[in-house]
Amino acid sequence: MERITGVMVQYYISCERELWFFANQINMNYDNEDILIGRIIHEKSYSRERKNVKFGDVSFDFIKDKNLTVFEIKKSSKLTEPVKYQLYYYLWYIKKFTGKKLNGVIVYPKEKKRERIKLTPKIEDEIEKILVKIKKIIKMETPPSIKVKPYCKRCSYHEFCMV
Repeated sequence: MERITGVMVQYYISCERELWFFANQINMNYDNEDILIGRIIHEKSYSRERKNVKFGDVSFDFIKDKNLTVFEIKKSSKLTEPVKYQLYYYLWYIKKFTGKKLNGVIVYPKEKKRERIKLTPKIEDEIEKILVKIKKIIKMETPPSIKVKPYCKRCSYHEFCMV
């Protein structure tokens, strides 16, 4: 099985073309201001927590063992749905390898907002279907066609896609 990361699941939900670029090591994110701000927020927030927890093929921001909750820190709540699926994937992955059912919390420190999520059997089925689709997309010879979305203008691949 190819390694599938939470970011790949996030990209699949937001833009299959971005997923293909990312999976094929065509990265344009190095100078993206939003990504740099996100990294700073990630570093400065929840400084008492042990961050970047690695578990098998996935790595999530931090976990609170006491209540078995996985946390994902994000810059803004603009792309809520893709981020939810990134965290659902982490919960699914942990459950698959440990049998434990954990909770998830997405935190937006800048907005002083948090959202709790739970993995349901329906979402578990969705994640398994998404993983199959991700494998197909990353094996494609060329990227999927462009689908213009409201957030394309802020994407680091914007100029690359629109040329």
